[in-house]
Amino acid sequence: MSARSPWAKFSLPGEEPAYARGRSAEFRRTVRETFGPLVEWVERFPSGRHTWLMEEVPSEGSLSAFFRGLEKLLTPSGSLWVVFPKKPFKEECGFPFDWADVQRAGLASGLVDNKIAAFSKRLTSIRFVIPVARRKAPGR
Repeated sequence: MSARSPWAKFSLPGEEPAYARGRSAEFRRTVRETFGPLVEWVERFPSGRHTWLMEEVPSEGSLSAFFRGLEKLLTPSGSLWVVFPKKPFKEECGFPFDWADVQRAGLASGLVDNKIAAFSKRLTSIRFVIPVARRKAPGR
């Protein structure tokens, strides 16, 4: 039985570039350890639309502001992974939101969640995508 790669559950896009953005040392370290050169950490997401993005949910500000505009960065079938502290580590990390708060804000922004994955011992992640009914074929 072969060991599964630690990044397999995150459905990386193959040959397409993948980007991660976040400020905490734990997030950046986990991106580096989990994905190595497969995911590029960036200060800002490059312009255009992307197949795979990962972003750490900030502890400050509103969740609606966090999600605002992220859909415009995704290709129609792209994935947005959002990463934040698991419930037992919420207070220790100074994170004011619950898992349900993050999910509700993503749904309110027009995205749908379709996968949950542990990111590290203290961090979890939710994958959001554009709903199938709203995906436009190129040229339409």
